[in-house]
Amino acid sequence: MKTKKKNFDYFESLVNMSLYALEEANLLKALLSDFHPENLHEQRIQMHTLEHKCDMEKHDLTTALVKEFLPPIDRDDLFKLSHVADNLTDSVESTLAFLYMADVQTLRSDTGAFADLIIECCENVVVLLKEFPNFKKSEKLREIIIKLNDLEEQGDRLYEQAVRRLAKDAQSTREVIEWRDIYRNFENCFDAAESIADNVESVMMKNT
Repeated sequence: MKTKKKNFDYFESLVNMSLYALEEANLLKALLSDFHPENLHEQRIQMHTLEHKCDMEKHDLTTALVKEFLPPIDRDDLFKLSHVADNLTDSVESTLAFLYMADVQTLRSDTGAFADLIIECCENVVVLLKEFPNFKKSEKLREIIIKLNDLEEQGDRLYEQAVRRLAKDAQSTREVIEWRDIYRNFENCFDAAESIADNVESVMMKNT
């Protein structure tokens, strides 16, 4: 007797993608807390390995989606969610990639605050996507969406304050240019996390 093929679990796949982002965020925090510029190349490879695993997860999801007769939610919504979930891992990886490309030798004192907030964003995205299968009746989802919106606003304030301090106390034009881009890469992570929340909210609105 032929065994029935197990259906692809799109919700679980999205959670897996968010877990890669969280693992990246924790790796980022660890390397910033004990910063050694000579290790950046090796640490970048570690980070890229996680980002590549997320890419493969997205590939599996989209491949299954192409063949899916009746997906659990709208096909376009699932594709968009896979894209924004992958974008979060890309954004976290980019923070480390730029530190490496700019050959940064010394960190500014506020980098730890950015790393902590990125971790908090990723943690909430994981909670959000674990709760997502209950989107038709979950009140918890709305709470997490609001939380992620708030975290993005906190990130905006952190970015503005950091750039203002940079303008006041930077020792060179190179420092201003490099760190303005570094801060922007950090801030992109907050935007990426909020984008996942916005897409989940859109699915909720369409189905309730």
